[in-house]
Amino acid sequence: MTGPTNTTTIIIGAGHAGLAMSRCLADRSIDHVVLERGQVANSWKTERWDSLRLLTPNWQSRLPGYQYDGDDPNGFRTMPETIAFIERYAEVISAPVRTETAVTSVRSVDGGYHVATTQGDWQSQTVVLAAGACNIPNVPALSDLVPPSITMLTPMQYRNPDQLEQGGVLVVGASATGTQIAAEVHRSGRPVTVAVGEHIRVPRSYRGRDIKWWMDALGVLDEHYEEADNLDRVRNVPSLQLAGSDDGHPLISTR
Repeated sequence: MTGPTNTTTIIIGAGHAGLAMSRCLADRSIDHVVLERGQVANSWKTERWDSLRLLTPNWQSRLPGYQYDGDDPNGFRTMPETIAFIERYAEVISAPVRTETAVTSVRSVDGGYHVATTQGDWQSQTVVLAAGACNIPNVPALSDLVPPSITMLTPMQYRNPDQLEQGGVLVVGASATGTQIAAEVHRSGRPVTVAVGEHIRVPRSYRGRDIKWWMDALGVLDEHYEEADNLDRVRNVPSLQLAGSDDGHPLISTR
């Protein structure tokens, strides 16, 4: 019986975050492995709806040592394009990814961590959790009171309007996910109502440039958390009501 395989750092998750960490560790000659439950970009392949577009312009797709170099810098990447971008990044940086390797437990041991997987055990000094921040839907307890006759789907389950019965649809939430899904369902011929919480409405473009260009140029995106005047306030600032589309215009209007 063999013991666990040793490495300095274990990265859990081979999405864009895990791969970016892999590149940073490689730049410092730190030996590591990336453990992925499925394939590279697994969440993008299995937990997103078909027509999803990124809310950031293509030029803003920048990972350590890699960036967008296509002919549509102001467009918004589709789901197949996003997957291809991440897969290509893994190839370019020669990331040491172990696919189809689901992590079943992580526990602290003397001087490091013991990581159990479906393909054997590992031992390391450090562990990086890059398993994603959107893998568990936030479904309010109020949903328990909705009659069984009303079909409810989370964005993790939604793929396209063909899943929905004919009739009115309520979309709860109006950030990028809510606006994109609401617009798509509306185009399918169903009446749609969008329940909007607290959001910050900004124009998609200003003086001929995308709002993300202005945020980048003004240094908003580079602001460190220690520079914030009030960290609690910043953490509770509502999300921008933005989404990517073919023509760059807002997908829906709210009131």
